[in-house]
Amino acid sequence: MIQGLKIFNDPEKLPQGPNEQGLALRSELVKKITCFVLGPMGTNMEQACEQWIREMGIENKTEIVLCSTPEESIEKARSVTSEGHVATFWTCAVYNCLCNVFFQNPDTLTFFAEKVMMLDEMQLATRREKIHEIRDGILPDSWIIASHPSPAPLLNDVKCSVKLTTSNAKAAELCSALEADACITTESARKLNGLETLHVFGSPKMVFFAGITTHGVRVVSKAYNEAK
Repeated sequence: MIQGLKIFNDPEKLPQGPNEQGLALRSELVKKITCFVLGPMGTNMEQACEQWIREMGIENKTEIVLCSTPEESIEKARSVTSEGHVATFWTCAVYNCLCNVFFQNPDTLTFFAEKVMMLDEMQLATRREKIHEIRDGILPDSWIIASHPSPAPLLNDVKCSVKLTTSNAKAAELCSALEADACITTESARKLNGLETLHVFGSPKMVFFAGITTHGVRVVSKAYNEAK
């Protein structure tokens, strides 16, 4: 190996697929699981994580900690090093920086587990008092629309300005706080922030990923190899 260059973690001894992963994570050797997930409340990533926890049967020992970015979730996951404690960090197949996450963190397993889920209805939403400004289905050019960078291309055909932010749920918070006129968000975040739906983009299938750190690899590998 050339000095200064990193190598990827070897997943060979890790459980493959949801059945094996659930077997390992339910092991008594895994004492606690912390999932670091993009927030605030209402993101698709958070909802995918919640579903995955139920499917793995690990609700009794798992907590979700919301983070401002996927990169922050990686750093927080790295800080978990206690015995029997596994940390996951969550990403999404359409996260605009996923390539960087993968290649800048070869000591982690970015794609340890995956969860396919229909997106929580992606939509354009606004505050109720702004609706009267729309004429004949055309948004005012002066409007500022808050959006995460990933779904922002959905706005390519409108003349409004786009205010980039860290998540779909954060976009809804900015709109509710009068820092944007509208937002691309999820149905859950829309409800949490008291917004009104203007347009529904739809709910296609999406792939979400749970990554683990080198410490997590050791814990899960030991649990799996003793459980199988």
